[in-house]
Amino acid sequence: MTRGAHVRRASRKGGRPGAWTDPSALQAGAGAVLVASLLLIPEAAASSTPPDLEAIRAAKLVTAVRIDEAIHLDGVLDEPAWQLATPATDFYQQQPAEFEPATHRTEVRFLYDASTLYVGVVLYDESPDDLVVDDLKRDFSGKETDMFGLVFDTFLDQRNAYGFLTNPGGAQRDTEAYDNGRRNDANWHGVWFVRTAVRPDGWSAEFAIPFKTLRFPDRPTQEWGLNLVRIARRANEKTTWAPVPRQFSHYNVAYAGRLLGIAGVGRGRNLQVTPFATARIQPGAPDGDGPPRGDGGLDLKWGVTSSLVLDATYRTDFSQVEADTQQINLTRFNLFFPEQRAFFLENPASFQIGLTDSDSEAPRRDLVPFFSRRIGLSSTGQPIQVVGGLRLTGRAGAQTLGILSMQTDSFEGEPGNNFTAVNVARAVSDAASVGAFYFGREPAGAGGFNRVAGVDLRVSPRRTLEMSAFVMRSSTEGQGGDWAGQADLRLDSSAHRLRLGFVQVGDGFRHDLGFVRRLGVATLFGKYTRVLRPVNSAARVLEYRLGANVEFTGDSHYRRWLTRMDAVNYGMLFADGGELKAWANSTSERLDAPFGIGSSLTVAPGAYRFEEVGANYTSNKSASISGSLEAKAGGFWTGRQRAVDASLRVRFSANFAASATLSRSAIDLPQGSFTGNLVGLKLDCSFTPRMFLNAFVQYNGEANVWLSNIRYNLIHHPLSDLYVVWNETRLPGATQRALLLKFTQTLVF
Repeated sequence: MTRGAHVRRASRKGGRPGAWTDPSALQAGAGAVLVASLLLIPEAAASSTPPDLEAIRAAKLVTAVRIDEAIHLDGVLDEPAWQLATPATDFYQQQPAEFEPATHRTEVRFLYDASTLYVGVVLYDESPDDLVVDDLKRDFSGKETDMFGLVFDTFLDQRNAYGFLTNPGGAQRDTEAYDNGRRNDANWHGVWFVRTAVRPDGWSAEFAIPFKTLRFPDRPTQEWGLNLVRIARRANEKTTWAPVPRQFSHYNVAYAGRLLGIAGVGRGRNLQVTPFATARIQPGAPDGDGPPRGDGGLDLKWGVTSSLVLDATYRTDFSQVEADTQQINLTRFNLFFPEQRAFFLENPASFQIGLTDSDSEAPRRDLVPFFSRRIGLSSTGQPIQVVGGLRLTGRAGAQTLGILSMQTDSFEGEPGNNFTAVNVARAVSDAASVGAFYFGREPAGAGGFNRVAGVDLRVSPRRTLEMSAFVMRSSTEGQGGDWAGQADLRLDSSAHRLRLGFVQVGDGFRHDLGFVRRLGVATLFGKYTRVLRPVNSAARVLEYRLGANVEFTGDSHYRRWLTRMDAVNYGMLFADGGELKAWANSTSERLDAPFGIGSSLTVAPGAYRFEEVGANYTSNKSASISGSLEAKAGGFWTGRQRAVDASLRVRFSANFAASATLSRSAIDLPQGSFTGNLVGLKLDCSFTPRMFLNAFVQYNGEANVWLSNIRYNLIHHPLSDLYVVWNETRLPGATQRALLLKFTQTLVF
């Protein structure tokens, strides 16, 4: 992995080595910022007394009607059978006016036959020419477009769900959600169909979801949890059929209504087999431009039971994955590059330990118990062939299971490794679960193993409150072992958001299947945000946010402090979806060893304190022209830093968009200067909802390298793809090129 992680910017060296300087000046300034922020906020109040959500939810019932003839999908509800079903109507706003009736009427009808569930939707809109269709790609962003979605809790456990979303252009997005929407898997793909049509009075959609795509109980009559969600993006209005408080996702099925009437249907064999073939051409490679090198493999998905799924892969290939977004490292810690490979992104909740990151907060990467990017990638990011693997996920009685075993091939003279991940959790009540986990790397030949085992506890006494704790111990051949653990509390109410946590990592802790930012430390952190909303829900500003962060890090033996950070922030969420943020940070650091910045600068050991101020504005992302601008300035160790991050996106139509990003950091230290530049350009073309062309070009000024990734993707059948990928890396004095082809064909039984 590449060095670096969190960036703490701002600087003035002070005090003697090993001693803290007094941060009282920043704390006084923080109070001034908060007072000034309050003066900028007009009269605000919490929403009026909320309705009886349980009573409304109990009344939210809709019945599916059985039919004998299949529906012809064209997006137009002109078959007489649709009139047999009573529609679900009367949606409630989540945004902007919580629990108020929806501005636009929506009607949703349900039909089914022996093999398929059909859903017909009419979404009324007085200005259909102004509908927003941001793009047509698979797994489109559901927030920046007019959208309609179905949410099914097929086991009626009020925790897990399937989601099927579309927009007026007929794009598809499907999701498997866990823990009431706190953990979502947008990389889950099922076989289903949708067609849409724009009408003079709005738009409409017809869905066909085969029952073999879903998992549900084996019983004669089905009763499913159901919610329906609509976004009218022009007014940035989000509504749901069964009302859901604004701080929660529509995947929070604890608030869902009911779908009744489905009887006498089965799930089929629940078996998908996906053989694939690949070819690779490398112009200019040492072995010449000879014929393409071919390969192949197989992926399999089998529903072992109604709630357990087995995935198998042989000679796994990830050639179609988009290139990593480049980062400049200005710290002494490892950078975190997110996983992008679909096989490892599926069913993430099965291997999640501790609290997940919410959409409203920046993710913390102090201690990640399972980091799948360690499998099949070298320490420098080079791909290592995955020979094969198995994954079993789902539920068995009261237990939730996640079992993974992957075998990699040898690489650069090192033997292959077997990676194993096991996570078993058991619900001990409706509000609590306990679990045990194991993560291990076992070399195929000579070399040292690494094993980590632990236990975890999760408690959610209220829908707005979550607590978790886990502890684990590592064991490494020839190195011994050590302990690590974390405890978290998160409160997420409509007006208050609180996160408290404690992380400890021992000096000798090692985790080859996890991500550890910093060894030998104990960190206590806290974050509080107060959300205020104007009385007038039609105001230009939807929310005002005032917050404060604190973080203290000492050594793992509690003998001395190493890092302290204090911050205050202020934000505004605009009615159109745009957002403005401003913040001030103060950081105190103790360095016991020097570290390098760029290729020539070094920061010496000592005690430092530095401050930073910054602001960020992100415009309405659904507009045809959108962008963001962030500027930061302040001290940086013994000198100064100025940083700018900017982005611009132009949507020419639903079929074509172009975007550019620029990141520039200028650092001036007494011993010299350093400037880091990153430039990115993306072109996204969606010819249809099933054919796409994407180009991603990046320049990393620190390494003086150009990277190009161009991908063509044709979904020729459901879950079956053709990829043509061109990768090019231009290094000083060398250029690497590769043309990759991949063909997959999914067979569903």
